[in-house]
Amino acid sequence: MNKTGHQFTQKDNTNDPDNNNTNCDKDTDHRNKRQRTTTEEITKSENRSDQLEHEDDHDDEDQTNEDDTVLSEVHIHPDNGLVDRRTITSTFLLSLKGQPLLNSQQESCLDNSISVSNNIMVQDDDQENDKDVHDEELDLWDCAVEIRHAMGTDLRGVGSQVWMGCFLLIDWIVHIQELLNDTTVLEIGAGTGLASIATNLLIAVDRIYCTDYDNDILQNCMANIDLNCAADKKVMTRRLNWLMDDPLEPVENDSHTPDPFGWSSQERQDWKDNGAFILAADVVYDDSLTDALVDCLEKLLSEPLPVTHPRHYIGRVAYMTMEKRYNFSLDELAVVAQAYEYFKVRIGRSSLIEAEEIDASTLARHCDYDRTKDLVLFRIGCKE
Repeated sequence: MNKTGHQFTQKDNTNDPDNNNTNCDKDTDHRNKRQRTTTEEITKSENRSDQLEHEDDHDDEDQTNEDDTVLSEVHIHPDNGLVDRRTITSTFLLSLKGQPLLNSQQESCLDNSISVSNNIMVQDDDQENDKDVHDEELDLWDCAVEIRHAMGTDLRGVGSQVWMGCFLLIDWIVHIQELLNDTTVLEIGAGTGLASIATNLLIAVDRIYCTDYDNDILQNCMANIDLNCAADKKVMTRRLNWLMDDPLEPVENDSHTPDPFGWSSQERQDWKDNGAFILAADVVYDDSLTDALVDCLEKLLSEPLPVTHPRHYIGRVAYMTMEKRYNFSLDELAVVAQAYEYFKVRIGRSSLIEAEEIDASTLARHCDYDRTKDLVLFRIGCKE
């Protein structure tokens, strides 16, 4: 691969690893597999620290669920547990070719025998007999991406975590790479920037606008892009406000200084002339934000491509992934995926755009993760 990032040397022998070991502990966590994690203290504002303080029940009357600490399953690991006010740097493995889907027990077996240190697979001393199997597994992956992300944020800070939907989005991006090659791509609610970085490393896109809104999230996103794509200036970190009439309009600030993440007039024109695809992963979790998301997609997708664009008659398209998260609903007296259901109802009311759920169960894995049935994929486009 002719890309920046941490590359692995490939071998000719890429046979599947042995799937017959049935003595693994089924309770071993397999969602944080082969990640190198280093914890460090986050410097947060005084308000941010106060939000994470444990308060007595009588002080919670005026609080909302936004103050509850939430943690992505990507970061649950027996060695670090649920850690507040922390960041970790994780190494995620990517493959252009695509790897077979493994069941949970097989992935747990691999977890027990393989670890990542300084982006190189290292054998545990007690697993020397499985050397060939481990080497073959390593050969399945093309490169590694280092991502600095948060652990234990409140609801407002979830964009600084890595969520499972990002991995399914990367799988889909590689699946449709022929469509994306030589195009301009816009990722909204990019968070840590993992999907944009993976797109840049695996796909021959012209330009990626990696967008979010919060300053801290944008700063961290830019740092991750610089770490993994330092020699490639195709990925641009930009601010995008879902609530504005023109989401790409530069945001004014109180100091009247230029926004370091603001769009230039040339970049805005580049998107309008060449941008055909929008990407989003796990941006649906709050009803009011879902309303804003649908409004934003209506604005971005409804703007026609120039007649000279090869996709002019097809128009702009968004691909969005999410993980269904289930809660007990007092209204329905049942356990439901409320955010997922609300998104389908909300976009179903739109007179401009429509969403089609795509069966992604048989997609090859291009990321090293355990795909579950609760990960879903949507194609969103303009109504005819």
